[in-house]
Amino acid sequence: MRHKFSIDSLDVLQKQTPFFAFSLDLVKNRYQEFKTHFPDSIVNYAMKANAEPEILEVLAKEGANFEVASVYELRMLKELKVPGSKMIYGTSVKPAEHIREFHEYGVERYAADSYEEVEKIALAAPGSLVYIRMTVNDAGSVFKFSEKFGTEKANVIPLLVRAKELGLVPYGISFHVGSQASNPRAWAEAIEELVPVLNELDEKYGIKIQMLNIGGGFPCAYASYEASVTLEEIATHTYEAYAILPYKPYLMLEPGRALVAESGVLVASVIARVERRESTWLFLDAGVYSGLFETMAYQGSTRYHVTSLRPSFSSGEKLFALAGPTGDSPDVMSRESMLPQDMHVGDKLVFHDVGAYSLVAVSPFNGFPKPDIFFL
Repeated sequence: MRHKFSIDSLDVLQKQTPFFAFSLDLVKNRYQEFKTHFPDSIVNYAMKANAEPEILEVLAKEGANFEVASVYELRMLKELKVPGSKMIYGTSVKPAEHIREFHEYGVERYAADSYEEVEKIALAAPGSLVYIRMTVNDAGSVFKFSEKFGTEKANVIPLLVRAKELGLVPYGISFHVGSQASNPRAWAEAIEELVPVLNELDEKYGIKIQMLNIGGGFPCAYASYEASVTLEEIATHTYEAYAILPYKPYLMLEPGRALVAESGVLVASVIARVERRESTWLFLDAGVYSGLFETMAYQGSTRYHVTSLRPSFSSGEKLFALAGPTGDSPDVMSRESMLPQDMHVGDKLVFHDVGAYSLVAVSPFNGFPKPDIFFL
């Protein structure tokens, strides 16, 4: 089991729990890893994964672009003086008033997956660059997007043609293989499907797309993730498929989870140890509403690696169920965490790899506040 975040580096461990701690160096290193394996690509950070200003600022300084999903995210980037040329409006269904604000700020690139959306963009952001989101096989992923977003491959060409008729620039094609993909060839297989599409666009309609957006889905090695897929392996297969395209639009990526997940930990304290009929329960001062929402996510519960801040006093280990402090029965993070058998009230636990889809989903349920945040 590999944790990139070193607990030894935490000089905030005496702070009151619960709290998050993030390593900004790990965020920078992960971004540079993407640039190393996808050297000619534009890396758009999917800021929905973690929109803390410190995270956004360090990525902006590293040269990252951003995949933005609302005017509220746009305004965060405005505060940091990120120019519109460094953004894409990547949600394929958008309010018209949001599109107008993006357009006024100088954002030129917009996703769509329907005629209605293309027409909306033409009215709200005339002359903009449009790319069509296509559904692909996401069977090997934990979180599947194809039900809610994307159009069938047969619709991609007519939508790009319609965009051109409306005075928009038929800029590109995008897809998303689903979050936590377990098939290292998922991205390559999606690219291979596009060979006849690009040929027909060029030969029949005189359209050559400028950009191919291969989305996100790059996995994080949670305790619940059984596959062993590396970024290098994904890149190798992706470029092999890219090489067979009839011409070479430049690549875009939209990593979110894979850029920030391993950079963060959540430290929580045991507030009660309770013996139930089937399990020994540790109640903590943080739970699913404190940022561990994905442990009860509807398509597949994430299981984080959890460790104790102190070693066992020679008592061995046992399985515990872990629950949050609220009065809500779904506030349960795990029923099978292996921890020192002598865990007691006041002990601290560390949830690893919680940098993504945690803080953005914090809820004040039962009045509990957002945990403190420290950046290292």
